[in-house]
Amino acid sequence: MRIPLALVLPCLLAACAPIDPGLRYTTVLHYQHVANVHRIDFSTPVPLQRRAEPARFVQPLESEGFWAVFLLCSLDASGAGIPSFYLDVDRLRVAHGKQRFGPLRPYTLRIDDSTDLNALRDTRTLAGAIAAEIGEGVPGQVFRHGFYPRLDIRFAIYVPHGLPGYSGDELALRYEGSRSTMVLGNGHPPSSIPLAGLGGTGIASHCLP
Repeated sequence: MRIPLALVLPCLLAACAPIDPGLRYTTVLHYQHVANVHRIDFSTPVPLQRRAEPARFVQPLESEGFWAVFLLCSLDASGAGIPSFYLDVDRLRVAHGKQRFGPLRPYTLRIDDSTDLNALRDTRTLAGAIAAEIGEGVPGQVFRHGFYPRLDIRFAIYVPHGLPGYSGDELALRYEGSRSTMVLGNGHPPSSIPLAGLGGTGIASHCLP
């Protein structure tokens, strides 16, 4: 039986064409940039090795610094070549021009209203306390092959200084160390929140469409 050429051509040009091999292995993360926070108060004061008094709050050393707070809305690991995906929140980076911002670095935070900064030995402790106040999800988690539509995992990335040309719109995220991971924002601009944590203004906990 002969198949008309008019039926064969569309198949060759579209439906029967091979799928882009790159997309078969690409995990897609969708996020919303929900807030920029300028100070974090601790619900329980945080004991530090270098200070006689525990830390009650932290704020950026530079006045224009802030915490960019995000929600991971969904994760799509349904590509045919993806058996599973390990999500490590610490590998997410704020990307602004050529600058990248990720895990908290020493000597970039001011503790309380003092001149004390976050020393190297205290930085991990403070980072954990900040994550607890922001409401961060599990920092490392394995997602098996599939689509996860409603995650609402909240996390913060510290931006220690002002960003040239930044007017308060959505910041871009990148996933470090993986060429097969795409990170896409939903375009909603963040709220500006003076302080979060104890007595602070609430931060969004669900993604907008």
